[in-house]
Amino acid sequence: LLQDGHIGRIAVLREWRGRGVGAALFEHLVSTAEERGHSALYLKAQIHAVGFYAKYGFVLAGHKFLEAGIPHIAMERLNRAPGDTAEAS
Repeated sequence: LLQDGHIGRIAVLREWRGRGVGAALFEHLVSTAEERGHSALYLKAQIHAVGFYAKYGFVLAGHKFLEAGIPHIAMERLNRAPGDTAEAS
C-alpha cells in the first residue's frame, strides 16, 4: 500500500490459493488504507481477477492494457471520508 493509495502486486502461493489467504491480505490492505485516511485506492488488476477486486468495491477505471505480457485493467475504489455514515443509494 503506497502513500498515494496505490496497491501494488499481491500474490499467493499456488498451494495456498482458495483458502482465503488473498482475501485476508486484501481486507487488511483496505482496512489499513481507511485507517490512514485514503480517500481513494487504485490498482492494476489482471483481467481474470477483476471480480475479486469488485467484491471490495473496486470499479473499472480505464482500458485494458498489457503489463509484463498479461492483460490488465485499472481499477479504483472511493472511500468514505472519516465520519461519513451516508449509505450509497
